[in-house]
Amino acid sequence: MTPEPSSSPRTRIRPQVAAFTAACGAAIVIGSFLVWVSARGTRPEMGMAHTSLARMLVYTFAVTSFWSSVAFAVLILGGAVVAGALAGVRTLAVVAGLLALAASGMWIGLVVHHFNTPGLPNSHYLNPANLPWADLRAGAWLTLTGAALGLVSAFWLRRRAACQPDSRKARAGA
Repeated sequence: MTPEPSSSPRTRIRPQVAAFTAACGAAIVIGSFLVWVSARGTRPEMGMAHTSLARMLVYTFAVTSFWSSVAFAVLILGGAVVAGALAGVRTLAVVAGLLALAASGMWIGLVVHHFNTPGLPNSHYLNPANLPWADLRAGAWLTLTGAALGLVSAFWLRRRAACQPDSRKARAGA
């Protein structure tokens, strides 16, 4: 007994969506190398390469080498988005995009927490670290946008095979 092609779970990759998702993964990789926030007050100009991954997971700030930094982890996740897009593995692209988005949000939250400015009157209620959107640099925007768009586009990475009947039509006709 050989399985019939019509009942095969494999579907065809959409090349335009795969190229877009791979470009989003490349944006994540490039963004991990760049500067994320500009200097303001006591906060230096910095990127994800300036933060240890192990220390960030316990929500403390520590400077480290690139190989043990959050930037290296996000670089690996961006590469996984590219690999998942080009291979058509939707699960890999979605999980890697979700983890890159979570790591980016955690890093921004860590910077906000570490460079908190409670001495400013009433500013800590709205923006504790005095980090307006304009202070986010190209690295943050590339990584956040690439992760969000890559995550969404990965869901449309594959389409139904032409020989597979549409399940709604099959149920309606039965």
